[in-house]
Amino acid sequence: MNTFFDFVRGGGWVMYPLLLLSVGAVAVIIERLIAFRALAYLAPGLLASVTKLVKSGRLEEAQLQCDAERGPLAASLSTILRHRNRPVGVAERQVEEIGSDYFAKMERFLPFLDTVTTISPLLGLLGTIVGMIGTFNAIAVQQTRGNSDAVLSGVGEALYATATGITIAVVCFIAYNFFASKLRSTTSETELAATRLINVLTDEGFFTTDRLTANEVNGEVQSATRA
Repeated sequence: MNTFFDFVRGGGWVMYPLLLLSVGAVAVIIERLIAFRALAYLAPGLLASVTKLVKSGRLEEAQLQCDAERGPLAASLSTILRHRNRPVGVAERQVEEIGSDYFAKMERFLPFLDTVTTISPLLGLLGTIVGMIGTFNAIAVQQTRGNSDAVLSGVGEALYATATGITIAVVCFIAYNFFASKLRSTTSETELAATRLINVLTDEGFFTTDRLTANEVNGEVQSATRA
């Protein structure tokens, strides 16, 4: 423990904001790992099972199966089945709304990791500059006093800050790319599954035409006005 505090003190004042950023980054990474277990769940095999049930005319059973699963893919398929007797455009808009809600929740806090990835090396560089300034000042004093401890202290401060900033940036960069990749794959898989189910329902003749009735148009306008 003393070694850790010595390391922090040895890096100068820049180590304190770096320490705060590292604690925040660790908290975000853990929170995102927990959140993605639910938000990025793609319910393996659900699309194939639902498609089979739809083709056999067991739509209520397919609906219940979707409702029993979690994640954006299951929610999107359930929404499509729920609006199967309306124009396909209505179902697509509802799916887009459901998906946007899930994807916005998945993207939460990711900008923080991206920011930490950028700021940490810059703070480390700032610590390096401050440490080197201290080193040059110590060299100037050493010429008159013959003391090398201040020189070594300045070099150590520069190296500690740089190493800490780069380490934090590398960890956050890896975590950010992992979550961003998971978000992209979840989005594409959900959109593909929704499109396939819509195509199956269209082929089976469940969707009506894309032309809305007057009542449906009024309902869409009233919904938009309330929103």
